Amino acid sequence: MRMRTVEMDGYKLVVYRELRLRNGVLVQGLPGIGLVGKIAVDYIVSSLNLPKVAELAGPGLLLPVGNAGVFVDGDGRLFLPSYKFYLLPLESRDVLFLTSEVQPVSWAQFEVAEKVLTFFTSVGGCEVIGVCGTSTESEEVEVYFAAAPDTDTSRLEELNLRRSSGGTITGACGLLPALASLRGLKGFVIMGSTHTSEPNPVAARAVVVTLSRLLGFEISLDELDRMIFEIKGREEMMRKMLEQAEKRAETGLPSWYV
Repeated sequence: MRMRTVEMDGYKLVVYRELRLRNGVLVQGLPGIGLVGKIAVDYIVSSLNLPKVAELAGPGLLLPVGNAGVFVDGDGRLFLPSYKFYLLPLESRDVLFLTSEVQPVSWAQFEVAEKVLTFFTSVGGCEVIGVCGTSTESEEVEVYFAAAPDTDTSRLEELNLRRSSGGTITGACGLLPALASLRGLKGFVIMGSTHTSEPNPVAARAVVVTLSRLLGFEISLDELDRMIFEIKGREEMMRKMLEQAEKRAETGLPSWYV
């Protein structure tokens, strides 16, 4: 089937494969706190080799610094900032994973979310899950959830996810499920806790495990575990270097002295 482009009030939706989802679920993971949601969704897409079925671009999806422009890859090719949709067919339902290099700019958060939901409902969507990070002081990783008022959370509670005790969720992660509920869809957010603003693959791993159990798909965690091991190794090396520098400073030796 040839791809087609749908005009959506200044936005362009490119459909690479015609879809009709069975009990369709949308899982959105975008850049945010600790890159938890993006790492989780990107890892699932890459590990399961999911096909890209649609892409959305438009004036609300700008470069991370907020400027209009494009990305250039290592081969000199131009790419618009865009939302990318990947399909995972399961036994009794189909899952669309949504990821991007960017979040919508603040003034376009609502309109981009509505474009996504219009597309999603047109192909049979019925449930929206936002995945992201949430800040905590503890280094121990836990997974939290928050749900729209009419959404059944029994599955989440059976997986021992912790119910959020309050606060705010900024950006697209919470907005999309909340707007989905106004259309009669189920909507909730899954959040991996992180104590740092740096990329946190450990929290992302917890989210991947939760999604695999919740939606019923199998995925190897080997590559993610390897990434975590390498990061921890670099962190330990840096810690030792800092300790050595502090000891040299205490003895009055120059910083270059070994």
